[in-house]
Amino acid sequence: MRPSIAALRRGLTAVLLLINSISVSSSAAADNLHFRFIGNEAFLITGGRNTLLTDFPYASGAFGYMTYDRAAVDGVENALCLITHGHADHFDPRLFAATKFAIIAPPSVLGSLDTPRKIAFAPEMTYREITVKAFRTPHGDIEHFSYLVRWHGLRMYFAGDTGDVAELSRQSGLDVAFVTPWLLKAMKEQGKRIRTKQIVIYHQTPDEDVPFYQDRRALKQGESFDLRIPHSER
Repeated sequence: MRPSIAALRRGLTAVLLLINSISVSSSAAADNLHFRFIGNEAFLITGGRNTLLTDFPYASGAFGYMTYDRAAVDGVENALCLITHGHADHFDPRLFAATKFAIIAPPSVLGSLDTPRKIAFAPEMTYREITVKAFRTPHGDIEHFSYLVRWHGLRMYFAGDTGDVAELSRQSGLDVAFVTPWLLKAMKEQGKRIRTKQIVIYHQTPDEDVPFYQDRRALKQGESFDLRIPHSER
C-alpha cells in the first residue's frame, strides 16, 4: 500500500528537522575550541575537524604524577601531538607508536622515532589549520621548547616545564596561557604579568599550592572549558 500524501509530508518534515538539527549542532561546535584536561600537561583540544594533544601520550603515573585512562582519546582522528620535551611524564614513544597521530616535538625526540608522521622541526610549523611557533626554553639539561599555537584566530601559549620567565614575559596578545604552578610563582615573585586573557594551570599535583595570581584557573582531570572562535574565523 502506498503511503498517503500526509504521511510523506510528515516524513519529509522529520528529515528536514533532523538535517537542520545536525547543521545547527555542527555550526555550534565550530563556534568554539573545546579544551579537556587529561592530566599533567596533556590537554585534548578540538576545533571541528582537527584535534591537538599537548604533551601526550605520556607514561601514566610517571614520576608520581597523574595517571589517566587511555579511553580519554578513543575515537580521536586527525590529531597532532605537540611535545615540549622527552621526559616520560610528557611523552612515551611506545604509546605514540600505537597511534596514527602526527607529531611536533624537539629534534632530540623526533630523532628517536621511526615514523613518517613527524613534522620537520622549524621555528614555525603547520599542521592542517594549526600553526605552531617554537621557542627554546630551559629545563634542566634536556632539550625543551615552549610553543605559541595559532588556530582559528586564537593564540595559545604552552610554556611546558620551564621555570624561566623570559620567553613568557615577551609574549603578548594571548587568549590563553598554559603555565605550571612554579612558573606562575616565578612571574608573581618577579612582579611580571602574563599578557593573556586567561591563565590555565597544568602539571599541578592534587595538593599543589598554586598562587592566586591574575585570576588563574586550575582544572581537575576530566574538566573542560571552551574558547569562543572569532566570527571572522568561523
